[in-house]
Amino acid sequence: SAIDGVAIISPRGKIDTLTAKSFEMRLMHHVAYGQGAVVIDMAAVDYVSSFGLRSLLIVAKQMAPLGRKLVLSGPNDAVMEVLRVSGFLRIIQVAPDRDAAVESVMPETGAVAP
Repeated sequence: SAIDGVAIISPRGKIDTLTAKSFEMRLMHHVAYGQGAVVIDMAAVDYVSSFGLRSLLIVAKQMAPLGRKLVLSGPNDAVMEVLRVSGFLRIIQVAPDRDAAVESVMPETGAVAP
């Protein structure tokens, strides 16, 4: 789905050895054919293995040179701990929920000083 031109990906369950490749391919589709930011809504993800982290890293590295943002939203405590321990919080932005994630990638609309 999409909100204001931001692609929303909502994986469910585990992102592990069995699911990471299809998850990565789905994300790479948005990198190849999309234009804006991507928010991964992690609210329904129970677990992320090193394979899942690898997929996130690959996609983040593909998006960065294009000036596109990747934001994770709403990870549970266990997933957040994996992101923290692995150092991914320094690499990928995390927002508390989907709305905050979408807001974080929207262009600034403030007035420009003369």
